[in-house]
Amino acid sequence: MRAARVFAWFVLANAFALGAGCKSTSAANVRPQDDYVSNANSDGTGDDAPQFDPSEIILSASFTDSTTFGALDVQTFLEHSPYNHSSFLSTYQSNGVRAVDAIMSSAQTYGINPLVFLTRAEVDQGLVAAQYYPFPPSRVEYVFGCGCSGGDCDPTEAGFDRQVDCLGRQLRESLTEIAAGGSTAGGWGPAIGSTTLDGKSVTPQDDSTAALYQYDPVVGFGSAGNWLVWNVFQNYSNFLTYDGPVGTSAPQGGWIGDACTGDANCGVPGGFCATNFPGGMCTIPCTTDCPTGDDRPASFCGDFGNGEGGYCLAVCNPGVTGSCRSGYDCKSILIFGSTTDSQNGCTQKTAN
Repeated sequence: MRAARVFAWFVLANAFALGAGCKSTSAANVRPQDDYVSNANSDGTGDDAPQFDPSEIILSASFTDSTTFGALDVQTFLEHSPYNHSSFLSTYQSNGVRAVDAIMSSAQTYGINPLVFLTRAEVDQGLVAAQYYPFPPSRVEYVFGCGCSGGDCDPTEAGFDRQVDCLGRQLRESLTEIAAGGSTAGGWGPAIGSTTLDGKSVTPQDDSTAALYQYDPVVGFGSAGNWLVWNVFQNYSNFLTYDGPVGTSAPQGGWIGDACTGDANCGVPGGFCATNFPGGMCTIPCTTDCPTGDDRPASFCGDFGNGEGGYCLAVCNPGVTGSCRSGYDCKSILIFGSTTDSQNGCTQKTAN
């Protein structure tokens, strides 16, 4: 792993106990009151600290990096945490499943970075920083609020292992919804502007950030919400000298218009593989501009019509042979949101 970005240290104090009852997975979540000590300014703009950007909480490549860390890495992290003591999760079991095994199982099942589960466990209920089993038990057994409604919780959903699986399932469902229709059920998606429950206007840059806002639609600058998620994830990444999957500090893999067999082949932030196109085609849902990259072909937001929304397409020149790959034609396509402006883009050949 490469050295992490230089980041100002955030030291998290032990969390105060919460009142009894189950937590709801919404912006109304009651979280431990964490005390941060930092040499950065309160807005995350210290001399060497990266700036907090509410539109980019965790890069998509890092969010779905389920292979860099193994069980030994996670177990060692829990035993030698950033809080100068071991976490109770290093020895904790629920339903006969060790915490580390629950995290790794969900990471592999749903294709989510183990650090995401650790980050949310800390942000939601301060579990990583807790040296001893915290009280009330609901902070652990219903850490992500799965199975809880109106203060009552389903006993079949109790246990850190079941809660971690539920969180992984929710996050993967959001990513799948975005890939299929451009946004989550709550309307969060890349390049789609939405308003958080704390009244902030946010336009996620990629699917991972949109999924995090679907889970908790709060910016929470300075104290909670996705501001806290960003800070804790940065802290843990720094502690583990993690700076994303090896070779992906910049977008790698297929760009807009490139062939693909699955989403993993598409390196464009927030991109997915449209397998209904010949040989697959990397694209991304859009409403305005499409991503740009050094030495990457230009693209634009094309309107597919029939209410399907906009998707990024590679720009092409109809006068140049081979401007589009096999199975595609260079056609004039209406730019999304316009009734008159169009652009030449590579799209599926029309059957004769």
